[in-house]
Amino acid sequence: MRTSVADASASYAAEVARLLWPEPWDAPVVTRARHRSGQQHRDAYLFPSERRPRLLVPADVPGSSSMLRRLGPARSGVAGPVRGLLERSVQSRAFPLARWPMLRVSGGDPTADSVETHLAHHFGMPVRVGVLLGTRRVNQKPVLQVFDLGGRLLGYAKVGHNELTAALVRREAAALASIGAQDPRWFRVPRLIDHGQWGGLDILVTSPLVARGGAGDVSRVARVNAMLEVAALTARSTATLRASGFWTALRDDVVRLSTERSGARLAAVTATVEQRYGEHPVRLGGWHGDWSRWNMNTRDGVVQIWDWERYDPEVPWGFDAVHFAAQAIRSGRGDLGQQEKDFLGLAPAGLCEMGVHPAEHNRTLSLYLVTVAARYVDALTHSATPALQRRTDWVLSLLERRCEEPRGGTRGEPT
Repeated sequence: MRTSVADASASYAAEVARLLWPEPWDAPVVTRARHRSGQQHRDAYLFPSERRPRLLVPADVPGSSSMLRRLGPARSGVAGPVRGLLERSVQSRAFPLARWPMLRVSGGDPTADSVETHLAHHFGMPVRVGVLLGTRRVNQKPVLQVFDLGGRLLGYAKVGHNELTAALVRREAAALASIGAQDPRWFRVPRLIDHGQWGGLDILVTSPLVARGGAGDVSRVARVNAMLEVAALTARSTATLRASGFWTALRDDVVRLSTERSGARLAAVTATVEQRYGEHPVRLGGWHGDWSRWNMNTRDGVVQIWDWERYDPEVPWGFDAVHFAAQAIRSGRGDLGQQEKDFLGLAPAGLCEMGVHPAEHNRTLSLYLVTVAARYVDALTHSATPALQRRTDWVLSLLERRCEEPRGGTRGEPT
């Protein structure tokens, strides 16, 4: 049974496959039929289903079944065991008889270029790639797990396929090169293997991070030590916020975005924040930019951290702690008012852990909110999805309410 890639259930997977195996490879098709020998091809199982593909798992590399661990956290007592059973089943030689849906790319030319030939050059051996698709959104980049033919994980590759994602890939490459060279003590980043272009795509190739635990195993002490070290790598001070490179760059972004959707609201709250805090001295340092439980794990007490595409070496001290607290906000799910209370309740403790004086909490939180609001408004210029618009509206609304508060409205806030 074969279905055209025009079938919307697998269109995103097919689009990504077409980027990675371009012409003269044939257009991808979804099939449940076993391949007939005699023609070059790539088969990848669609998981968890043909209708909602999130993973493309190479069918000819049994060891690639480890990708199934990326299907998400267990939501019940049975989810983990079922996922483990599925992983073992894919490793079995009998699994092809199950006629699981596959995405197939065929090619008659054994020398035809593909992302695998590109990556083989960097790893010095033939490779197969599995694809972590994620949810289709404007800043979503296909992430490739690179395996040798025996199923050993060699590394990861990120693919920048449009203006926004290519810029993020370039930014992450620069961050990994800079941070890796400093050999941090309390955390590790992936080793940068290569960054360049192939087939009009930006490709970032990194080593895997070897860990012995999961995100839930990162202790508070280890997490805080890592946050402090990330900030301290580029620590500096400035006379005033208005004179800092951080604020100059952010203000330029706000001006550029002022005519975009939600841009006028952003410009208005930014002006109020500058009026209120522009002459305040600010301690600056680095931040990861997306400090979340799902971006880290641990090995021997050292935090392993990936996804550095939002790294910035010059922001107000404590931003990562505020962002970690902001994970309480689940846009579009649950009671947003309660989530906001949870966020505002968690942020001060995180800031204190990073040594931010309570008198500076209000200012740090406002500057963080302006920063992420600018990020969201910029993303809206690429794809104005309802979920992104809701999150943007929430951030701007919170900023507007804070700007309406009298100066010094938070205990200890300097005037």
